[in-house]
Amino acid sequence: MSIVEIMDTSYETCHEAIAKVFQQFPLDIEGKKVVIKPNVLRSAAPEEGITTHPAVLKAVIQEVVKRNPASLIVGDNPGVFSYGMNEKAFQDTGLMDAAGTYYRNISAETVQMSINSPYIESALVSRAIIDADIYISIPKFKTHGLTGISCAIKNNFGLLAGALKAQTHKKAGNPFNFAEALVEVFALKVPDLIIVDGVLAMEGNGPASKDLVNLGKVLAGTDPVAVDTVAAYMMGFSEQPRSIQIAAAKGYGLNDLSKITVHGKLEVIPGFKLPQSGPPGGAIMESVTALRPKINHELCTLCATCVEHCPNGALTMDEYPSVAPEKCITCYCCQELCPQKAIELK
Repeated sequence: MSIVEIMDTSYETCHEAIAKVFQQFPLDIEGKKVVIKPNVLRSAAPEEGITTHPAVLKAVIQEVVKRNPASLIVGDNPGVFSYGMNEKAFQDTGLMDAAGTYYRNISAETVQMSINSPYIESALVSRAIIDADIYISIPKFKTHGLTGISCAIKNNFGLLAGALKAQTHKKAGNPFNFAEALVEVFALKVPDLIIVDGVLAMEGNGPASKDLVNLGKVLAGTDPVAVDTVAAYMMGFSEQPRSIQIAAAKGYGLNDLSKITVHGKLEVIPGFKLPQSGPPGGAIMESVTALRPKINHELCTLCATCVEHCPNGALTMDEYPSVAPEKCITCYCCQELCPQKAIELK
């Protein structure tokens, strides 16, 4: 039986909650190589709720250092793939200061790994995470227009270097197939401990939505599927996101709440807004694939980030970015990476 902790906290007091996590889920860290992976989708201020908050990362680092690791690395592969964007994303989010000397650009050294998926045969994966003795994942509590939820399973997509994420979206071709590819990437290195930053949560069409909820929670566990199952229940999904179903079916964890021991108050968040697409899977796939990016001209600064990162070339720059519906594979990379949040799903 898997255990998931739900604790009330704030960014000012989260070090107390994180200390309790390490007591509840003790790890044999002394003398081990440890990697901590926050969720660093792109450059964003901490108060935007897009990335793991630096206070949570700092608290996790403090607990790991107390236990005398042989080495400690903090890093992620943001979604953008321009030169130097890894460092910039960490600096802009405040995570560089929180990581201090433990930060590494984990995109710099990769290893080619085979992936058991019809959509992606192999990929370059960050060697630091693959070689780690202890791997700690710190995702955000967020919705996601493509996968329904962005939490433990989705955070592992950051094992891939930036450009490879876009290629995976293109090869999968649609949200239904992408869920399978996502789980296979997740399985390359299953985290030993998951600590979810749900102090400031995201609802609506995440993972870069303007809609935020002051949830004041930290979730934690050693079973990433169980953690995502609890988070999805709290969000109010009536149908479990496909990535959770697939991961459970493949034996990576439990998605049956009756078999998950939850410490803390488990309840559906009142009024929590799910993505317009709902959880990808089953009969609702038509509504998922019907959604297309729409550019808000008032917010768009013509930076062309969306055009640069569209994996299938569906976006071109006219007076404003323009979407070719016949080329759009509904991966929503443009919506994720737009620095002005000028792209909506309609």
